[in-house]
Amino acid sequence: MKGKGMRAMGEKPAFKVSVVIAVYNAETFLRQCLDSVAGQTLRDMEIICVNDGSTDGSLKVLEEYARQDSRFYIYTKENEGLGGASARNYGLERARGEYVSILDSDDFFEPDMLEKAVGKADRTGADFVIFGGFEYDNKNGNTYKVTSILNEKAIPDKEVFSCHDCPDTIFQLSQGMAWNKLYRRSFLEQYQLRFQKIKYTDDAYFTFAHMVLAEKITVLKEYLCYYRINTGSSQTDGLDHYPDSAYLPYTALKASFVEWGVYDEVRQSFMNCAVSFMRYFYDKITDYHSFRYLHNQYRNEIFEKLDIKGKPRGDFYDERTFLWCQQVLANSPGEIAFKSARAHGSDMTTGVLRFLFPYSQIPRGSKIAVLGAGIMGRHYYSQLMLSGYCDVVVWAEAKNPFQLSYIQPYETLRKVDFDYALIAYAQEGLIQTAISYLDEIGKGKIKIIIGGANG
Repeated sequence: MKGKGMRAMGEKPAFKVSVVIAVYNAETFLRQCLDSVAGQTLRDMEIICVNDGSTDGSLKVLEEYARQDSRFYIYTKENEGLGGASARNYGLERARGEYVSILDSDDFFEPDMLEKAVGKADRTGADFVIFGGFEYDNKNGNTYKVTSILNEKAIPDKEVFSCHDCPDTIFQLSQGMAWNKLYRRSFLEQYQLRFQKIKYTDDAYFTFAHMVLAEKITVLKEYLCYYRINTGSSQTDGLDHYPDSAYLPYTALKASFVEWGVYDEVRQSFMNCAVSFMRYFYDKITDYHSFRYLHNQYRNEIFEKLDIKGKPRGDFYDERTFLWCQQVLANSPGEIAFKSARAHGSDMTTGVLRFLFPYSQIPRGSKIAVLGAGIMGRHYYSQLMLSGYCDVVVWAEAKNPFQLSYIQPYETLRKVDFDYALIAYAQEGLIQTAISYLDEIGKGKIKIIIGGANG
């Protein structure tokens, strides 16, 4: 793998860290972000804010901070209509620090985030540092530790490592976001990679490519950033207009990996990473024409291009993902839509979902036990199998009239650990029986959610 070194040897960086923040119509949350950056315990930094053609009061907020703190550098550029990639690239080209931190304008950060990350990078000589983060629910102020931001189970048993030390799990280590990583700028300049100019997931190529190129990666097992969710602005409408964003990072990554001679080594990890994200995107689209387009792209072109088509069950890290791929390949978009509606319990004449999983009460990635195998329980279970939103560790029923092997007796609840118990009964007597049983087996302190027609 050959780099494209650009900086003169021996040139001393002007700052310890360059923080790059792309800003577009972020006025509502911008002050919290900027305060958390300006208040970092590490003081030797420049804060490069790129106003990407905002039409709200974001620029005024940025100018206010620049007047008060000389570390702020404000740039304004025309918005190109394709996400924040061009603004991030603009900021990267102006960075002068030894390290680079690329942050989002609606997130916020622990005050010692940069100090700790820089300390780890200095001590280990790493090309970049990965650290953990929380989801911050803007609706209720709750925070949730998210394992996909930093998957500690995938960390190699070495303080400093490369993809060659963990080729089968390198892309399961952390999702393709840039904000939970600190990069050595000389490493970024060696390869001159930039954020991909697509509407969504513009950081996936940048992040995953550098995970393969780096000779020295290290991990900081601390949770130092807060990723804001439930901001009131729906991404779904945007996804409907840009369905290609689901796979463009991964087709580009495969081409690069082949060029760099590492594809065969990381193929299995890459395939599982790509297909998991493509499935997530697929489940988020609400416009049928976009759904049909994306389904046919997967079925007729992308699955084959990404070496997903024809792969055996053993190549997949998750059985549900394997089964989803088989469904996409075997069915037309119309057949998938019909089967999904039936499985979800929709009335086909009105499209009304009778029992919607309580997404607002149970965070993504939680381990849950579903109690109840009637209509409500079947609807919840189908939604979770299709979406992968949570990990159903057990689906239990006091009595199993259907004699289905995947529905377990209540006794199984004693043997498994879970974060939430979702009670999928409508009858008050059955609800109280389920709650009493959880108390009886010492699970009464588990968070219990009572299901219902409104989720």
